[in-house]
Amino acid sequence: MALKLRAVFGAVLLWCLPSPGFAQAESPDAYPSKPVRLIIPFAPGGPTDILGRLAADILSKELGQQFVPFNVSGAGGTIGAIQVAKAKPDGYTLLLGTAGTIVNNPNIDPSLGYDALNDFAPITPLWTQPSVVMGRKGGRYSSLKELLAEARRRPGQLNYGSSGVGSFNHLSTELMSLLAGIKMTHVPYKGVAPALVDLMGDNLDVVLGPVTNLLSNSERLIGLAIAAPSRSTFAPAVPTSAEAGLPEFVYSSWGGLFAPAGVAPRIAERLSVTFRRSIADASIRKRFVSQGVEPDSGSPAHYREHVAEEFKRGRQLIDAIGLKK
Repeated sequence: MALKLRAVFGAVLLWCLPSPGFAQAESPDAYPSKPVRLIIPFAPGGPTDILGRLAADILSKELGQQFVPFNVSGAGGTIGAIQVAKAKPDGYTLLLGTAGTIVNNPNIDPSLGYDALNDFAPITPLWTQPSVVMGRKGGRYSSLKELLAEARRRPGQLNYGSSGVGSFNHLSTELMSLLAGIKMTHVPYKGVAPALVDLMGDNLDVVLGPVTNLLSNSERLIGLAIAAPSRSTFAPAVPTSAEAGLPEFVYSSWGGLFAPAGVAPRIAERLSVTFRRSIADASIRKRFVSQGVEPDSGSPAHYREHVAEEFKRGRQLIDAIGLKK
């Protein structure tokens, strides 16, 4: 019986090989033995693309094979995500997943064509960037408490800008509003830049966004609070949400490395350990910090739990504000 099982298993293994012949499947210990495609599901030149190329460069140098970035943009990251979800789980096609592609988009529209929790294997986080509540310097609100007090006094009369429905700006502001028990009017723009212009021109009351938005407009904008447990190294004068009176408000954008579901655990662990070891180097951490993000890392098991929790929180928020399609 044992001989029969071995014969059957060997036949199945040969049938599953990507090319004809009698070559043996690659051992995970030999990974990577050829270039790896890193799908970046956004257009070239944007912040996510820059960070993805940075991660690819680090892994290339550490593992001795090229991790080649491929921009597969469209539908808010959906097209690239679907491509990876359907790829062979051999470790040679990876996804630069973000909070939008893994959490927000699938929760807003479950018919996108991929199952974020079952079609991908989380490998490691790469970076995180908390949301910052921004107001106009010299404007009506010099603290988060003042903003929230005015919003409670005039329900629905204060307005906030975002880069569109379902965006990081939109969802982080709606979460803050739910936790604070306030209602503000949403003004969506085609990108965050025009929203910031209107905030600086006193046409909006508040905009929430990554700390880079604040840093690039520091002469005209102030940070009222940062939605994180600790103060940002980029804007240390900005109080945390807890210090500002809303301790439950924690919200970040993030990016991480994902493989198609079914990738060998040893491959996932090799990638994760390599990145964790790399960002311990001060010079590499500095490269991430120069892009306005905090480098992050973790084991595949830990990241799987984190992604599942983020997905649950995202679903609760999207359901609460009635955004689901």
